[in-house]
Amino acid sequence: MSRSEFEYDICQREYDGSWQVVAKLSSVRLGETERDNVRQKLRTDYMKWSVIFVSESEESCKKWVDSQWDNLVKLGIPYEVA
Repeated sequence: MSRSEFEYDICQREYDGSWQVVAKLSSVRLGETERDNVRQKLRTDYMKWSVIFVSESEESCKKWVDSQWDNLVKLGIPYEVA
């Protein structure tokens, strides 16, 4: 998965002015859906927008995304049964 394929956004919250990183992540990789249920085709993995980091500045959010890029990409890959 390349940087252009991974979906995330850095936006400012209206109610307190803090900046946040939101990303489209796999429910299985977040732990919301069990892998065994997906393997047995009882459940499906879905992508979910989640707030994953909050900071006082946009620049610190960008630095955090850069430092955590590999982990974010892993969380953003849909779980598939082989």
